[in-house]
Amino acid sequence: MRVILPIFLVFFLFGCAGKIVPGKVYEKATPQMSQEPLPVPEKITQKKELIPEEVIPQDQNVTTPMETVEETAILEEEEVEKPRFPRSELIVSNPYKVTMKTKKFAFSDTGFLNRYDNLINLQVFSMGKVVLDLTVYLNDDEICVGSLCNTKHGFNQTFLTGAYPDDLVEKVLQSKPIMGGKNFKKMTKGFIQKIITGEYAIKYKIWPGNVYFKDAKNNIIIKLRKLPK
Repeated sequence: MRVILPIFLVFFLFGCAGKIVPGKVYEKATPQMSQEPLPVPEKITQKKELIPEEVIPQDQNVTTPMETVEETAILEEEEVEKPRFPRSELIVSNPYKVTMKTKKFAFSDTGFLNRYDNLINLQVFSMGKVVLDLTVYLNDDEICVGSLCNTKHGFNQTFLTGAYPDDLVEKVLQSKPIMGGKNFKKMTKGFIQKIITGEYAIKYKIWPGNVYFKDAKNNIIIKLRKLPK
């Protein structure tokens, strides 16, 4: 009994030593708070470009600057005026004062007589508008007024008279003798033809820079006077 009591006393004193001392507060161990800001994760620090509200869908074709330049060049090529007669070679073009009177029209205005290797084109303008666009094909039996074409004989019947030979208009526009040179009379500069029948009464005269054709019977006049360029 005397041995047990001292042992018990030792254990009692040892247990009291592990108790909390009054006035001292123990806190739960926590990581020490640093005064420096916590590092921001790398993904957040990377700035992302703002995406506009109107975004082109991925499946839509996006025109690059180079494509735009190429398209502009193509449009400019298309806008270039194409030749009126791509299969014909222009030989000479001269301005004229043109006076014409036929069964279908009558005018006296300025225009251009364009001579090609295989056709003749006469364009006459009034107030900036085309009043006559006449094309005579030399190697074909065709005359066109604007986009309306006819045979040379059909043209004579419609605008002049069917009594004329088919090649009369092209001969006049080329300043050449008509009707096979009938009643041809040479002058100092040029020539003159007077042909009178029951169907027409023609006076046809050519001199430098001038063409004069008049059929008094059918009231037809074709006059061209060359103008300075």
